[in-house]
Amino acid sequence: MIKDADIFENPVAEPSEYKVRPTAKGIVIDGDEKIALLHARGHGLFPGGGIEEGGNAEYAFERECMEEIGCVVAINTLLGKVLQFRAEDTKKYEVHFFVAHVIGEKGKPTSLNQGELDCVLTWNTKEEVETILENQLNTIPKDDYPAQFNCRTHLAAFKKYLEENKN
Repeated sequence: MIKDADIFENPVAEPSEYKVRPTAKGIVIDGDEKIALLHARGHGLFPGGGIEEGGNAEYAFERECMEEIGCVVAINTLLGKVLQFRAEDTKKYEVHFFVAHVIGEKGKPTSLNQGELDCVLTWNTKEEVETILENQLNTIPKDDYPAQFNCRTHLAAFKKYLEENKN
């Protein structure tokens, strides 16, 4: 769980209630053991997005992987769920984090969303991902409110993944 007070010196006052926004994100691994990261606005994050009303997290994650990284994936495991209480926009993000692997060949992203079209996809080693996720915490602009939350939760999920997959 992460709240404004965990991040900001002068946090926004917590609202009396939050609107729930379920999302699905995850660590996608290809046949060479490389991990997908999407880079935009100076930071890298794992693929994923919102769960449509009445939908489920697994389907949403698989759909987002096709849209954002052009890959059919098979989910290996649910890594966990992180709650982000974002007071500024009065939303509670329920972020389901998965670990998945690419099935077949990598394709091209299918999204027509401009924000996703502006992303750069890279495939990285575990060590590279850890370095990227750790280093970007010091460079996120203070006014990039969503990134302040997302970069922290993606790093926490990746650290859990590394801990559970020590070789």
